[in-house]
Order: sequence, then structure tokens, then C-alpha cells
Amino acid sequence: MSMRKIAVIFLTVGITPVAHASTLCHADEVAVFSCQLKENKKFVSVCTSRNISDKTGFMQYRYGTEKNVELSYPDDKLDSQSKFGYDSYDRPDLSTFILGFDNSNYRYEISETTEGGADDGVTARALLVTSEVTKHTITLNCLNNQNLISHISTLEAVVPCDKEHEIVDGSCN
Repeated sequence: MSMRKIAVIFLTVGITPVAHASTLCHADEVAVFSCQLKENKKFVSVCTSRNISDKTGFMQYRYGTEKNVELSYPDDKLDSQSKFGYDSYDRPDLSTFILGFDNSNYRYEISETTEGGADDGVTARALLVTSEVTKHTITLNCLNNQNLISHISTLEAVVPCDKEHEIVDGSCN
């Protein structure tokens, strides 16, 4: 069975957050990624419909608090998967997956990097926001607490490879 089919089945069946996790996703959505940020205690969530694939359903990035979502992207959920891109890179003892999009002169990237191998490695997750005008990047780190939900690599079968922002040429195919 292909990785694309496995990811679609995984997402269709549903990734359900644990009961105590906070997310900006609605009850009828799947939280594919959600974390509380260390620097400001706000949340970053990537929410999808339960029937997500590269051609069906929707996905949306949200930032803010449970009471005040400050940014939702994209506004229109129709064909929303095509508005995101992914990149990944693997080598011994290092793997990185990035989900990104451009909005209003800013580049947003959620990154997940594991160093030291899958079994004994350390995983760091962060939101990187880069101004297209000044090229200045702000990095906001995810807390590794009960609010963390991280299945963004399953979106590899749903969103297109982002050739413009590849980590290494040819890293996502």
C-alpha cells in the first residue's frame, strides 16, 4: 500500500487529540498539528476535515488563543490544500518536515526536526515567520507538553511539495 493511501486512511479514520489537549480546531475537525508556543503561550493549529486528501476536504492554519483566533489561513476552504507546501529532509540521525505557506508578505513555516534517531532522538517543533520585505525571521518554539499534537508529516500525501522553499535541492519529490 502506498504512503499516500496510508496517510489518507490515517487521516480519514481520524487523529483524535487526547482529552486534555487544547487546540484551535473545531469538534468536527481533525487536529493534525497543534502546540502551545513557549514565548507567548498562544496556540498554532493545523486543522483538517475528517475526509482530507489531496482532492477532497480542507485544511486551515490557525493562530491565537481558544477565545481569540488571530489568524486563519486560508479564508476560503475550497482547494485549501493547494495553498500549502511541504518539504522534508532525512539523513542518519536527522529528519525534518516543514509545512509552509505565504500570506500578506509573510512566510509561515511549521517545522518538526528530530535529531539523534527515531528511538532516542530529541524532537523540536517551531513556528517560523519570515517577513518577505525585511527577510527577518521570528522563531516561536512549541512547548513539549500535554497540548502537543503532531502528525504534520501525514500531510505529505495531501499538500504539494514546495520546490521554492526546499531545504536541499531534490529533498521533496
